[in-house]
Amino acid sequence: MNLFQPVPSPRSTTQSRCSAALPGLVVGAGSPRVRRWPRIGALALVLAGLAGATEPPTDEFGKDVQLTPFVVQGKPLSISIHARTQGDRRYAEKFADEVVEIAYETLGDSTGKGLVIVGAKGEPHPVLLMRKFIDWSETGRIDPGLAPAAAQMKAALGHVQGKFKIDDQESVRMGITFETFMPALPMPLVGPASRLYQLAWAEGFDDARIERRLQTLTPPELERDPLTRYDWVFYLPPRSATGPVLKELMDKAMKGQKMGVFKRAAVKSALFAFKPVVNKAVEAMRSGFLFATILRAAGTYTEEDIDPLTRAYVRELMPDLKPGSGDEKRRALAAIEKQKIANAEYAKDPFVKPERLLAFDAAAYAPFEGEYTLEPPQTTHRFTREGDAFQWNYKDRVKRIFYPAGERLLVSEEGNMTLRFLVDEAGQVTGVEERWVRRRQTVPRKS
Repeated sequence: MNLFQPVPSPRSTTQSRCSAALPGLVVGAGSPRVRRWPRIGALALVLAGLAGATEPPTDEFGKDVQLTPFVVQGKPLSISIHARTQGDRRYAEKFADEVVEIAYETLGDSTGKGLVIVGAKGEPHPVLLMRKFIDWSETGRIDPGLAPAAAQMKAALGHVQGKFKIDDQESVRMGITFETFMPALPMPLVGPASRLYQLAWAEGFDDARIERRLQTLTPPELERDPLTRYDWVFYLPPRSATGPVLKELMDKAMKGQKMGVFKRAAVKSALFAFKPVVNKAVEAMRSGFLFATILRAAGTYTEEDIDPLTRAYVRELMPDLKPGSGDEKRRALAAIEKQKIANAEYAKDPFVKPERLLAFDAAAYAPFEGEYTLEPPQTTHRFTREGDAFQWNYKDRVKRIFYPAGERLLVSEEGNMTLRFLVDEAGQVTGVEERWVRRRQTVPRKS
């Protein structure tokens, strides 16, 4: 990477960048809204960057960590990056630069001190390391004093898996699960997970050596984590991890559909043609994980705020195959601002799970039975009675059981969705309001 040449970054407001590996400063064209640094300011940034670029390593892991300063809205920020090749470092710099800029404008303040660790080809995903640690703790194969750390890792892992839950019947039938996507999945290394990754790194990610290290590991050693100086630590799989995941995904999908040789060849050809689109979708997903990680670390928003903000951001990054969709960054910030307003409105009237009625007359809900639609003239929803309960069907594919919770109110079996039937002045049913946490829509009755 020649730091004396401009680094193209058309969507970035990066104005300055320096590296510990080579002295120098890159001054790009930047954005019109980013004020250029005076010469003395640029020199000061270079000196500051070089002074802190090689962060004082407390172990060998630190030798691959370099500071990457950049500027957002005239304010100098920096992200530390652990990478083992210049190609990985350039990928991580561009990736982090774009996400941190959006996170900064979302927060309106500092994004905290962060570290992005780029995984290397062939090394195990942190999820596998965490699972081994949890399993060995629960089976008594390591120091009992490490049990709280194992519980913390289990909770963090459950959180990530919950955000990436795949439970629809078709995916399960084809064998597409969390494990399918895991190798390409980024994740925050929360608490002891970052120290566990460093220990595995020091052992060359060799299974036998890692197991021997775990057997002698003590709580003080695990707690002695030099990365606690960061507000957040984020693991980013290498870009090479995406290809094998997509191949496995397509193989399982084609096998599940029992495709013949010619159909398989056609699908693979189509996948090759749309590979840039698929890769863009993967990068959007990765960006969403980092965006949410930064927002959590900043502590400005609750988890209930972070999820919809992240979805709003990722939606604008996803490929839509529509030409002339406009500036991606501008659209993302506009979507986030719109979601902030929706979050504030939701806070005034949050979803509250109603209790089921202990006694009710099922026949009293007969007027609500029938067809409803969001896409007239076809029927999209159907409300029917099922014994002492009711069923709400969506296109005869998704069927959910509901129980009465009020005169015109029903609650789902899981308790995470409600149906409130709407009537006019004459008492005629006009539609039904579906409601979930932070989401609602009205489905009119089919005429």
